[in-house]
Amino acid sequence: MLIFSNNEGKSRFNKPLYGLTGIYTLSEGVALPYVLSLVDVNRAIDELKIAEQIPASLDTKWSLKELFQREIDEKRVEDDIVKGYLLDPNKLKFFNAITIVLMPKDSDGKIQNAFDEATNVTPPPIPWDGTDPDDEQWKNFQSEVANFGGVQFVSTGVSARLRWDEDRVLAVAVDGQHRLWALRTFREDPRFRGGTLRTIEQQTKIPILFILLHPSAGFKNLQSASDYSIRGIARELFTDLNKNAKTVDKARELILDDKSISAQCVRTLLTESTGEDARDKLPLSLVRWQDDSNRFDSSYYLNSLVHLDLLISAALDLKPPRDPMEKKHVLDFIESIDSALGTGDEKVQYEGRTLEEYYIEDYCDEDGNPVTPFSRIPENYLGSAIEGFKVNFRSWLLKLLLEFKPYRNLLQYAREHDLIVGTFGSYQAQTSKHKGIIREQEIAKDSDWNSREILSHQVAINSMKDNQWAFKAIFQKAIVRLGRIVEFDYKAKDTNLGNIDDVLSCLDRLYDKGILKVDANLPDYPFRL
Repeated sequence: MLIFSNNEGKSRFNKPLYGLTGIYTLSEGVALPYVLSLVDVNRAIDELKIAEQIPASLDTKWSLKELFQREIDEKRVEDDIVKGYLLDPNKLKFFNAITIVLMPKDSDGKIQNAFDEATNVTPPPIPWDGTDPDDEQWKNFQSEVANFGGVQFVSTGVSARLRWDEDRVLAVAVDGQHRLWALRTFREDPRFRGGTLRTIEQQTKIPILFILLHPSAGFKNLQSASDYSIRGIARELFTDLNKNAKTVDKARELILDDKSISAQCVRTLLTESTGEDARDKLPLSLVRWQDDSNRFDSSYYLNSLVHLDLLISAALDLKPPRDPMEKKHVLDFIESIDSALGTGDEKVQYEGRTLEEYYIEDYCDEDGNPVTPFSRIPENYLGSAIEGFKVNFRSWLLKLLLEFKPYRNLLQYAREHDLIVGTFGSYQAQTSKHKGIIREQEIAKDSDWNSREILSHQVAINSMKDNQWAFKAIFQKAIVRLGRIVEFDYKAKDTNLGNIDDVLSCLDRLYDKGILKVDANLPDYPFRL
């Protein structure tokens, strides 16, 4: 909402925002004040801007590529955030705070290096509206009022009140621009809300952090910075916030995501914790779970968490819809789910309803047209899907991953030397920092501890992998595809293919004869394997 002051034509202040104020003083000689406010979703969409909404002429004087290093990814906004998140009725919706810098602009909309203190514009009155008794309270003598370059900032203790002149100030997102643009797309695009949010949606409040870069608001920078302008500071903030923000890596997603069929299936193959052993599961102590690498051809790893996810994706061969609002794509996806994870003649179901029935009845209107995106297996159907995985895939997958001779040899060595549940496994479960602390403590008591308890076993297991295709991700993926053909695609259809035990017997014989070594010589053939 915009409010015209008595100086009509000279200033156009928005309605006050209220919140809490604080200050960052973590660097010597630097004080960075901010206001945290809960902003109505419609006001956030209307009054806050992203880089691409800054006038295009600004590009010649102030490189948007340099200041706002990421352009808006429209596909990500529409497919991932709007369709895959905001429109999904089964998702809990929450955005963390969007960070906004209030930046001065001239009459042409061009961003300036500093707030204009020369223009003589009377500050807007307090209260902003004589009929607002709550805003009247901000006029008391204890309040500290700062008026600068089209911004009015009032504080009393940690409470704050903030306004700005839309003609002289731009409120630009330096962190959260994709979230902000997704909210605008969600409201304005005719395919979604067509300009008006639903009544319940309009009750949403978005947490917004406003950065105030002016001395009268408490900003201070005594460091010798090469670019002390507001544009330069905004650029630095944007770069730091986006450089240090990290998405959840794939390994942690597999550990944390309870709504992913892939993550749930991966977990059925693993022991629940490190330091735990089981004959029918991969010991987590020997699985590369600490990072998002899919490689396990070096060090002590029996496998990799991310690689297991790739294996399961290949084995299930599901067909996620390219467009979650396209009915044919969704029905093909559901058919692939039933084909892979149904058992016998039973499809994936919940309380007697198949997934297709659930989709038609709950995701489509009376005419059968989709009204809600469908992009993953609904949470209440995961139980049935996981049971289907256990019946159709789990047993033969584990045979391949545990009983193939090179893997069996690694596990035998690990158990003989108590690596899974003993000191070695406990050590490998630590963070890098804690490993360093433990190593120092143990070496202080026994100088050979690290070499004897840790390094010697890593070297021994690593030597087992020397030039072995068995520990290459691409090879393991190939034998899993073979396992699917034998145990799923053609099971009981072609007895000549045998079963998974026959596959293992064949692989073991090839391994014993040294044929499964990288660059192995093949008799009577001019090439190597």
